[in-house]
This record gives sequence, structure tokens and C-alpha cells, in this order.
Amino acid sequence: MVALYAAARLVVLLPPVERAARDRIALALKPRLGDVAIGPEIRFDALFRPTFGPVIVPGAARGLPVLTVRTVRVRPSATALLLGRLEPASVLLEGVRLSVGPHARDLQALLEGERRPAHAGSASQPSSASRAPPALPALHVRDAVVVVPIRGRAVELGPFDADLDAERDVAATRARLVVRLATGARIVASATSDGRRWHLHARLRGVGPDSTPDALRDLPARLESGELRAELDADAPADLSRAEASVRVTGDDVRVAGERIAESPLGPFRASAAGTLSWEAAERRLSFRDGVIAVADAVHVDVSGEARLGAGVPFRVALWAHGVDYAALVEALPPAIRPPDEAPRPRGTLDARLDAAGPLLAPAAWSLSAALDLSRMRAASRGLPGNPLRAPFLHTPDLPGARAFEVGPRNPDFVPVDDLPPYVVRAVTASEDAGFFAHHGFDFAELADAFTAGAERGRVVRGGSTITQQLAKNLYLSSERTIARKIREAAITIALEATVPKARLLEIYLNVAEWGPGVFGIGAAARHWFGKDARALTPKEAAFLASVIPNPVRYDGMRARGAPSAAWEQRVQEILLRMSNQGALGPDELLRALAEPLVFAHG
Repeated sequence: MVALYAAARLVVLLPPVERAARDRIALALKPRLGDVAIGPEIRFDALFRPTFGPVIVPGAARGLPVLTVRTVRVRPSATALLLGRLEPASVLLEGVRLSVGPHARDLQALLEGERRPAHAGSASQPSSASRAPPALPALHVRDAVVVVPIRGRAVELGPFDADLDAERDVAATRARLVVRLATGARIVASATSDGRRWHLHARLRGVGPDSTPDALRDLPARLESGELRAELDADAPADLSRAEASVRVTGDDVRVAGERIAESPLGPFRASAAGTLSWEAAERRLSFRDGVIAVADAVHVDVSGEARLGAGVPFRVALWAHGVDYAALVEALPPAIRPPDEAPRPRGTLDARLDAAGPLLAPAAWSLSAALDLSRMRAASRGLPGNPLRAPFLHTPDLPGARAFEVGPRNPDFVPVDDLPPYVVRAVTASEDAGFFAHHGFDFAELADAFTAGAERGRVVRGGSTITQQLAKNLYLSSERTIARKIREAAITIALEATVPKARLLEIYLNVAEWGPGVFGIGAAARHWFGKDARALTPKEAAFLASVIPNPVRYDGMRARGAPSAAWEQRVQEILLRMSNQGALGPDELLRALAEPLVFAHG
């Protein structure tokens, strides 16, 4: 026996035997993977277990490999050998690198077997029906990386290890997959098939701050603490022509951080999302229905949508929240994004909806629409006592060295909105917020335009901020540019709209807005720029004051010249034309305003 073993060892070491073994391996892989390149060396250990590599599967694009395996180790099945068959009992893949490729084309080709040669499955191949199917080998993967194109660069997901065990008998096929990431995250999935249908159950645990790939750590937001979990139950026919899955994702004690998010980590949050995913292979469509996103049990958002694999990946999604209790929502928010105690505290519930559609890969072409209904909040909050904004109050601008002043009649610069010429009000709304008297604090059409313009230019652009949003910032917030501040601004805007009449909101805005260095309120602005009482402003002077609101300190340099520049004159004329289109100026008034020279009080 020893001599026979020694002779067998010598035989497998012969170059012709190694070449034959390598060719047979390539032939066995070709029906599924196409023309596979296998490294020149193949070794057999003392138990005749082959080790070979690397194995390279070329991709469809630019000849780059879609799959690379550094080393493959195969353990033959002893039972099959006794029966005269060569079958693997387990396969170990080390150093696996899978490249998804642009739009996942290479991965799709690999999974769908588009590399299968024409002769595969022909009569020359042995029929699987002529004998019992071989046992399924165990598959072990070590040091694997998946490369995904994200934001124009290749992002490596991993490394991770995986173990797949499967068995089958006459009645069913069963498989269990365990994936372990180096960060501690773990995926456990089990699948069962009776020959007609597949059922899959999968769980994801342990996704935390360390799970973010290094290439994505410079994103605007990152997970600072907490854990994300997910669970999936899916059913599909044997041909995988369609599939349906119930999905649930949960986050506990989640804190997010980032320079654009907040000055300090934002949280903790508790949130979950659940719904039903459906896949139709013939239409290449993925849809989501019966979806619910819950935030700290205070907000429940219904979600539905679909996406199709194709040019641009067209999609549509709808989110709507009904009967959101504002007080419960504010209480559930982390302190960093909760409205300050001095802001109004309305009662009642609100409704909101957001719809988006278009090519997923081209945000500039998306169509966006949204709606907000505060009617029940306004009814519930009408006449609530203790609202500081309905009476005179002290305001301190958020500027170094700024002094507090009263927004009320004891301040000589205060001008009631009813005392102003109507065209002063219309000049400000035409310039800053044309839909002020119609919306509930947000001009969603302007926000959509600002979003698409930003997507086209690849950066955030100014626009879409209403008078109520500006007032929320002026009264209660700092000038920091973070998402946390925008969330607080949105919550305060809703509170202002629900508790303060529109005319009073506009009156406060006109009397706290900055119109020049240290110049606050329309009364002080009229004297600063034109040396007159605000009640005596002409339509063109009102239009000019409205034009400097976006950056009053920077634009104050015009006063030294005594009159606006030609370019600024054109900007003022555009505001006058808007006022005319809105009916604030008649034809004769418009002509007089366009011809009127603007002369500053100092220059």
C-alpha cells in the first residue's frame, strides 16, 4: 500500500498530469463562467487535495476581470471516490475580489450565465437525469472584497469571510450562508427549495460605526454610534422570474456626525422601516409597497415606489404622513434639533406628502412635488395663551456686539404693517417669497427648483427659503450652515405658521430683518438709505430695499456712490415688473417707478 501511495504521489506531480488537471478544471468551469484563466501552478497535498490559482474571470467591459480568486483549495468527497466518482466535498476560496462593474452589467452577466457557450447542455454532455445529482459541496470564502462604483470611484466593501453549506434530498434542497465582516457585522441566511419554490430568511446584525468602508468615510454624514439591524423573508418560484420579500430595518441609539450635519454628533435616534419588496425579472422592475417609516413612535410615514433597471434607472416614490402630532414629534427630537423653549408650542396634527420621480442617476431631471396641511394645527392653536409673538417682545440679533431692541410701538423705528404703503409689502414678497400668503411656510415649487439647479451644478444653490423660514432663523437660530439647523428651522417654521397670523408674521419680519450694517427694521432702513420715514417710501425705493435683503452688509457699499449701479438698477426694475404682474402697480405707476431716479441719503 505504501508503494502504491508513493507511486500515486509521483504520478500527480508529473507536469502532464498537472496540465491535464488544470485543463479539466477550466473545462468544468467554462459552462458557467466562460473562458476562465487559471494560473500555471497546481499542487496536490498528501491527501491528493488540489490547490490552484489564481482564477480570473474576465469582465465584459474593457477586459477587466469581474472575478479574481487568489487561491482555490478543493477537498474531494471520500464517499464519491469509493463509488468511482470525483466530486468536491468542500471548496475554499482565498483572496476573492468581485467587481460589480458600471451599472452592474458584469455582475448581471455572471449571475445570469450569459457566458455559457453554445454547446453547453447539448446531447454530448452527460444527462443529469441519468444519475442521482451529486452532493453539494460546502463553500468557504476568506478575505473577500466586493468592488462597487459609487460617485464615480471604485469603493471596496469588505473584507469579509463567508461559509455556505447546502444539502439536498429527494424532497428539498436546503442551504445556509453565514457572512462575517471584519467590523463585526454578521449576515445569516437560510434558504429552502422544494423544486417549485424558494424560501429565504436572512438577518443582518452588528452594523455600526466601524462598518463604513474607508472610501466612504468622507461622506457628509457618518454613523457615530448605535446599531442597525435588518431582517428579510422572501419567496420566489424556482426560475426566479419573480420574488416577493418582507423587509424590516431597525436602528437603535443611532447618532450621526459630519461637518454638514451638526457641530456635534446628532442623536440619539430610534427609527425603523418595514415593507414589501417585489421583483419582476421580465420587466426588470423592483417595487416597494405597504412601507412604513417610524421615528421614535412619534412619526409614521407611509412609503411606496418602484424602480426599473435600465437607462438612467427610472424610479418613482411617494411618502406621506397623516395626523402627525406636533408636540409628540418635537418631544421625540434630540435636543440639538428641537425648537428652543422660547419658540411657540402649537397643538394639533399635520399632514405632509412628498412625491419624486425621474431617472435615479440624473437628479437634475427629477420631478418633485410636496404638500403640507396645517389647517388642524391652526384650528387647535387659535387663541392659545402665552404666545410671545402676538405682543411686543425683545429681539437680539445673532451678531457680535448687537443690542436688543423691542419689536413694538415703544421702539421709534417700529412700523406697523398696516401703516406701510401696500406696495412696500408687495415689493418684499415679490423679491423674497411670492407665495407667502398662500403657502404653509414652505414654497415647495421653489425648493424643487433649487434642488434641481443644485444637482445640475453639482453644488447647493441659494433659493427656496420663504419669509417664514427666514423669520424662524432671524428670531431663534444662529447662522451655522448645517442640516441640524435646517431641521430646527423647519420645525420652528411650522410652529410660526400654526400660531401667528400671516400679517403679524410679515410685520415682525419687516421690523427685525437686517437692511445694512447694524440697520434692523424697515423704519431704520428707510432713513439709512433714503433719509425718510418708511411710510413715505416710493414704489421704486421699496423695490430697492427688497433687493438688498439677501446680503445687506455686502450691498451697503453702494451708498458711497450715491446711487445704484446700472446692473443693480436692472435688478430693481425686475422687482417692479413682478409687482406689476401681481397687480401691486398699475401701468402708469409702473412707468413712473421705472423712470424715477434712486438717490441715496448719503454718498
